[in-house]
Amino acid sequence: MQSLYFLIPTVVIILLMLPIILEVRFSFNLLENRGTFCIYVFKIKLQYFFFEIDGRQIKLQNQKQTTQKQLDFDSPELAFYEEFTSQIKDKTRLKFLEVYYNIGLGDAFLTSMVCGLINVGALILFTGLKNKKPTASLGVYDIVSYNKKVVEIAANLSVSISAFDVAYSLINSVMLSRKKAAQKQI
Repeated sequence: MQSLYFLIPTVVIILLMLPIILEVRFSFNLLENRGTFCIYVFKIKLQYFFFEIDGRQIKLQNQKQTTQKQLDFDSPELAFYEEFTSQIKDKTRLKFLEVYYNIGLGDAFLTSMVCGLINVGALILFTGLKNKKPTASLGVYDIVSYNKKVVEIAANLSVSISAFDVAYSLINSVMLSRKKAAQKQI
């Protein structure tokens, strides 16, 4: 009977070590400075935002609510997100990354040259990423619009990470961002 009490911590430890599959979808229109950002966990939509870049601020709007939240680039919230992403970057396993873009500059020659430059830059970036994460599946998909002006970029990213790594990175980033904020005040 006493061995059944060890079952509860064993289940908790197993749940902490199981990978969480996170998918992020991002799209942005450079001409309008607007885009969308969506986060899925195990193919279930967790958050969906419309965002707009206005000067030095980002306006976020939730899909269900019409309220808007403005984040300044010097805010402590963005400092926390920056620290959290740097903490969690090495702990994640990249499953796939797909980049889509639709570019048209009105001139066919200029459009084809820019698209070729973007393809070469993306492939160089993917080569470096593939050296660090060899099991990742990477892809670049382009649509070239020769006769109209359009600049749209989209990305689809899927990673897996354990719940323990997320909790550890969250706690560590909170402590480090508070420490940096205290040093700025001095």
